[in-house]
Formats: sequence, structure tokens, C-alpha cells
Amino acid sequence: MNVAASGHESAVARTLRFAALSATVLVLALIVRWVIVAPSTARIVAGSILALPFALGAPFLYARRRRSYAWLTLALSPPLVLGLMEAVADPAARAWSWLFVFVLLALFVVLVAYLRATRSSSQP
Repeated sequence: MNVAASGHESAVARTLRFAALSATVLVLALIVRWVIVAPSTARIVAGSILALPFALGAPFLYARRRRSYAWLTLALSPPLVLGLMEAVADPAARAWSWLFVFVLLALFVVLVAYLRATRSSSQP
């Protein structure tokens, strides 16, 4: 169900939507930072692939499409693997990678919280 179609959104849902949008933009910025630090063809391609779901999903998050919140939780897996791999493999990138993992986990929590806050009362 589209929350925008119902015509109202609670203050909690509005706050969670803003937090999800902010965290999505932060994830995009961290991916761009990862690419810019040591640019190579492989990093540009990988960064583009990792950023694509977030860039495509942000307008739908703003439009309050619940399905976008649901599928974006699945899109967090590849960047999470990248962040954990960088934390273990590259000591110079540990600060960035742990920040990246923290932001991804925070985004996951916010996305799930939004889905729970906007679920229909008719569902069990």
C-alpha cells in the first residue's frame, strides 16, 4: 500500500522517512568517497553498481512508496559486504569502512522502522 494514497502520514513516519532519505544520501556520498580515494576502472564500475539502487530508490523513498523501503533493505547486502571486507583487508580504510558499516546498519534499522510504522492496521 502506498502511504501517500491514504492521504496522511504520522509524525513518526515523517521523521523516519527523513532519516531514511538522509542515510541514503550519506551512503551515496560514502560510496562516491570510496571511488574517489583511489580511482580505477574497477572501483568506478563497482561503485556505480553499488550506488545504483540507492540513486534509483531515493525518489521513491521521498514519494513514500512502501515497496521501495522493502526492496532497499535487500540492496544493503552488497555494500555491507564491501564495508566489512574493507575493514578487514585494508587497515588504511578502517575508519571509512566502519563508518560505512554503521551507516548501512542504521539505514537498515530506519527502513524497517518506517515499514513497521506505516503498516496497515488491518494486517496482523
